[in-house]
Amino acid sequence: MKILYLDHATDLGGAEHSLLGLLRTLDRERFAPTLACAPGRLAERAASLGVSLIELDLEKLKNLNPLRSLTRLRRGRELLRRLLADARFDLLHANTLRAAVYAMGVARKQGVRSVWHVRDYDVPAWARARLLRDCDVAVAPSRFVADSLGPSDKVRLVPNGFDPADVPPDGAFAAFRQRLDIPSEAPVVGCVGRILPWKGQRHFVEVVARLAPRLPEARFLVVGAPLFADPGRDYLSELKAEAERFGVADRITFTGHLEEPLAAFGAMDVVVNCSENEPFGRVLIEAMACRRPVVAFRSGAVPEIVEDGSTGLLVPFGDTAGMAEAVFDLVRNRTRAEAYGEAGRHRVAAQFSLRKSTEQIEGIYAALGPGR
Repeated sequence: MKILYLDHATDLGGAEHSLLGLLRTLDRERFAPTLACAPGRLAERAASLGVSLIELDLEKLKNLNPLRSLTRLRRGRELLRRLLADARFDLLHANTLRAAVYAMGVARKQGVRSVWHVRDYDVPAWARARLLRDCDVAVAPSRFVADSLGPSDKVRLVPNGFDPADVPPDGAFAAFRQRLDIPSEAPVVGCVGRILPWKGQRHFVEVVARLAPRLPEARFLVVGAPLFADPGRDYLSELKAEAERFGVADRITFTGHLEEPLAAFGAMDVVVNCSENEPFGRVLIEAMACRRPVVAFRSGAVPEIVEDGSTGLLVPFGDTAGMAEAVFDLVRNRTRAEAYGEAGRHRVAAQFSLRKSTEQIEGIYAALGPGR
């Protein structure tokens, strides 16, 4: 079965990392993948996996005047129509919302089956209805996202997966601490993810402000870069200004983008997640795979991944005081933190394995059937 994967991103967010995991483990004897995307790190990573590439730039549509958006959309759809007509693909897999909007109706008119991988929670109602109408299957990574789509027999729940074998050795964790000049005995609390307002790093700054006087020996990390950020807002500068206002700028290290963030997880004692309405939260399963306890807001899909009182601690969204207490408890109670970390590792292996996720996607492909 010839499958065309469609993604608009040039860089690597959670959706792209999950796509690369799928491409890495896909049964190549049954499925022949081709990725259509713009040049960039996603294309480079896919090429290193032996995936065929087609250069296709799906231009931004959001926050433009209607005429300009419509012009871009028509141009992109025509390119996609030609691609499907010429290459004779059996199935199109749209990995992002923008990719799905471009593919909307094009695959069906060309007689090609289509899968919409729903990576977002806040899909506009008009787009949700149209995409569900035109796709053959909508894959949701969490029950939270599936419920947001409303009742539909097209929706399939397939959690994102992670391969625990990708966790680096303990030596990488120690080396990461050394690079940041962090003493081996100093507690490290970190927040990992793209620097975006909905990821909630401003809440983490408040948590640090509450913890800093109580944990004078601790170091705090914000790992990530403003990938796919709105160019009209400099959220990273806002965070640094907030840290100055709270008097904790010298206690927080903003690492920027890390090519391999898993070493950062392993160097932390507690991983904090402050997202609002998180569609899945790949960083959660990465932290748990690294045997690190998680403290997070009970929002979005987070409770589906982190078991409160077993693999981490959950607090109501926005409760920075409660979050600070939960972090303090785990920093001071190493035995409990280690037990949570070990339970998290087992939970990822049992519920969020990459192999299991890929097999479920392959089952969807097989059910749709080969050919047009």
